[in-house]
Amino acid sequence: MTITLLPPPSHRARRLAVVFLALVPFAVGLLAVMLGQDGNWDLRNYHWYNAYAFLNGRYATDLLPSQTPWFYNPTLDVPFYLLATHLPAIVVGFILGSVQGLNAVLLFMLAYATLTIANPRHKVIVCAGLAVLGMLGGGGIALIGTTFYDNVTSLGLFLSALLVVRYQARLMEGAWGRALGLAFLFGLPAGMAMGLKLPCFTFCFGLGGAILLASGTWSRRLIVAFGFGVGILAGVALTLGHWAWFLQTHYGSPLFPYFNAFFQAPLAPLSSARDMQYVPRSLHDFLLFPFIFADSPFRTGEIPWRDWRIPILYVLLPVALLLRLVFGRSRYGHDVIAAPYAARYLLWVSALSYAAWLAMFGIYRYVVPIEMLAPLLIVLAVGMLPIKPSARAMFTAFVLLVIAASVQPGNWGRRGAWMDRFIAADVPQLGDVSNTMLLMAGFEPYAHIVTQFPPEMSVVRIQSNFTSPDQDKTMNAVIHARVDAYRGRFWLLIPNWQHPVAAEALGYFHLAADWKACQTVQDRLYDGTIFDLCPVTRRVLNK
Repeated sequence: MTITLLPPPSHRARRLAVVFLALVPFAVGLLAVMLGQDGNWDLRNYHWYNAYAFLNGRYATDLLPSQTPWFYNPTLDVPFYLLATHLPAIVVGFILGSVQGLNAVLLFMLAYATLTIANPRHKVIVCAGLAVLGMLGGGGIALIGTTFYDNVTSLGLFLSALLVVRYQARLMEGAWGRALGLAFLFGLPAGMAMGLKLPCFTFCFGLGGAILLASGTWSRRLIVAFGFGVGILAGVALTLGHWAWFLQTHYGSPLFPYFNAFFQAPLAPLSSARDMQYVPRSLHDFLLFPFIFADSPFRTGEIPWRDWRIPILYVLLPVALLLRLVFGRSRYGHDVIAAPYAARYLLWVSALSYAAWLAMFGIYRYVVPIEMLAPLLIVLAVGMLPIKPSARAMFTAFVLLVIAASVQPGNWGRRGAWMDRFIAADVPQLGDVSNTMLLMAGFEPYAHIVTQFPPEMSVVRIQSNFTSPDQDKTMNAVIHARVDAYRGRFWLLIPNWQHPVAAEALGYFHLAADWKACQTVQDRLYDGTIFDLCPVTRRVLNK
């Protein structure tokens, strides 16, 4: 099975496409290097530590260093960790950016499989331009070279979409058995992406649901959607299965601590545990959310950025549909810009995925795949307008230029200058630590620092965004049991401005830090942040 990407009649167009597809990932890798070394909150909290813990068997010795994400599937973090522990940081940043640059390759392929531009060379140029603009959005640029991986899992989502678009004839018109098998295979990449990062569910919902709404007989749509859905589930099992089994075995839920109202694991509250702070609370906000976050990006994330493509698409698409309903197909309808099934499918994928995202998360990072697709979707929406082809082309160019001019990329925290290694810290010599427990407190992200300590030390976080000792949560009993039963020495690692927070947390465990005997640990990744490493002793209780 092959995918035809380039037009055989034009060798010049073919060469142009090959050059673009070969160079664009490396260009994005260079952009990652220019943007600077990633030092984001999540990297410091769990992306680095979780891979370290998984590869070194730390889940048997440590407890909650990375707070709530300690329970996240670490599989996606492992390749980056292995690279970053063996190669210079700048090389790792380039490799990560190049992998993320493969999105531009898939965006080009999607545009090429969808658009029906007659001139092969013009078609390659348009598809390349849409791919580049798709990559360089306000949210997209912010993610290049970072470990959030929303633009890594997007590769699986775009690949599934591309396969459906390219082989829709075999899915909707071919033999039933073969169509079912292909649908299963096409669902696998999206399912694997979801298994690696569960918020991809919103796009899996869109990719599968759009099959039911695009075109074809209802019996064929149902069987193809069913096969695609089973493929998604199989993909999830491939990438999440091992971790779901670990969580089920140790914590009583395959998705611990999420959706615990259903799983009712004893060590987590009976709630969904999802981050709902950005989900619209009113019908007004729900209907106008693209304009709300365009005006105030903090309504959908923690950093400022700007990009108008989703609000523009949000207006343009229903207007185009309304005009099509009112005026019908125009006399220019023979000059279609896109293959009908591909256009309907991609528009439905985006609409359903956006609706699911809005209901479940409202976090902009999770909707960046739509930001990437938006330039192509805008072309498809304009293609429905009952106007002359020349006017459509001029209007499309104007809109895309406005979008390009509007882009103000976000910044999740970059060092600027690259270090020799991605993670480094100045840790004092501690002598024999074979019988020593390292305690963590507060709510700051610094699990990456504990990976620089001798591996003989076990690490227990007594206070985190998952549970704090002043809260009535069952997990506190587990932490208490671990600390109370320990008969070795204790050290406390804490940001040097959080002594009062740490002292209060230690008090719940009848522990006290010797603040005068603290030593200094300096984090090289995050602006030379200073941590205190302090000896801890048990308090004598009055009987």
